[in-house]
Amino acid sequence: MGLVGLLLGLVLVPAVLVSTSLRHGAPRTEAGPGLGPSPADWELAAGAVPEDSLWPLPQWLRTSSRQLQLAPGRFQLVHGAGSSARAGCGLLQDAFRRYYEYMFGHSRRRRWSRRPLSARAEPELSELQVVIEAPDPGCDSYPHLGSSEAYQLTVTEPVAILKAYEVWGALRGLETFSQLVHEGDYGSFLVNESEINDFPRFAHRGILLDTSRHYLPLKSILTNLDAMAFNKFNVLHWHIVDDQSFPYQSIYFPELSDKGAYSCNLIYTPADVRLVIEYARLRGIRVIPEFDTPGHTQSWGKGQKDLLTPCYNGGQPTGSFGPVNPILNTTYDFMTKFFKEISSVFPDAYIHLGGDEVDFSCWKSNPEVKEFMKKQGFGSDYAKLESYYIQKILDIVSSYNKGQIIWQEVFDHKAQGAGQLMTAALVVLA
Repeated sequence: MGLVGLLLGLVLVPAVLVSTSLRHGAPRTEAGPGLGPSPADWELAAGAVPEDSLWPLPQWLRTSSRQLQLAPGRFQLVHGAGSSARAGCGLLQDAFRRYYEYMFGHSRRRRWSRRPLSARAEPELSELQVVIEAPDPGCDSYPHLGSSEAYQLTVTEPVAILKAYEVWGALRGLETFSQLVHEGDYGSFLVNESEINDFPRFAHRGILLDTSRHYLPLKSILTNLDAMAFNKFNVLHWHIVDDQSFPYQSIYFPELSDKGAYSCNLIYTPADVRLVIEYARLRGIRVIPEFDTPGHTQSWGKGQKDLLTPCYNGGQPTGSFGPVNPILNTTYDFMTKFFKEISSVFPDAYIHLGGDEVDFSCWKSNPEVKEFMKKQGFGSDYAKLESYYIQKILDIVSSYNKGQIIWQEVFDHKAQGAGQLMTAALVVLA
């Protein structure tokens, strides 16, 4: 992935999400199972819940000026009657603890003072009941492209109800509920009676992190995942390695990071990777790794002999190296074993394979590559050689039952499997 593509992605992704933000008061166009209409006798109370207090704005919102009080010592987040997820659902139990802390633990006032006796006390909201309707709530699974994130939230006295088909919708609803809760003038916690029906407009809402050009400490990645959950993003595109460094510590090929990372301390161990994946899962976030080849691989060559193409000048090797060497069987032996590891380490159904910004100059200078081009009938079209390599990698990854995500240039160069890939994978514009 090129630097220009990275910068554009960081600018355009938030811009697109803002420009297509979900519409206030719009009728629902999608309904999760069991998510019915709101009470007919409610009226929209303009200004009762400021629009900027909910982000992203729900598909449909109706709210009242009537406020309910939450007493931190008594208010509970619980599993509702009829929910398929019970106390053994670790994902929701973790979310209950987390959102309780978000709502009450970070208060400006650690002691909740009494309101003046002359002030009228609001009725109390005693609990939020969470009901998961799917036979299999998904407590121990990983989110995927087809996961249901729809939810219905009803906040009325004395009990609020959050309904979702799967746990992923419950996570989004808990985030919305936490945004509705606010502090009053005297330190009390308040929430407006509300009815919300919501679902995401886009199934894939991602943020890309590049940890090769600039190594990010593990804590920073986890903090970023928290921020993504606050904003209901659901995909971490982890651009984990590139030319500059190889911080991923491979189980099969440890020398890749031993020699390719900035230092032995600036790596992600298998335990680190497992932590990121599980931390993300508990927040309804998928982790899609990107291992970009055949370009952007200078750091790979430091720890894997003969992986990169030797460059020539005047018939003599220069000592420098170009992209992955696509003419050697050993290249594909290595890739087969490497992507077997990646397929087992990362549980998501997709792996990002890159494929962008391949500089052909080194391939053009190498006499063995030029001879291979003649035997294959590629002539002088090095895009065909790139296509040859990409197709081999697609076949390898497909053999592990993984879908592929690639940059647009693979299609621009007419990779042999591009037409087939179009129906089975995602294409990201570089």
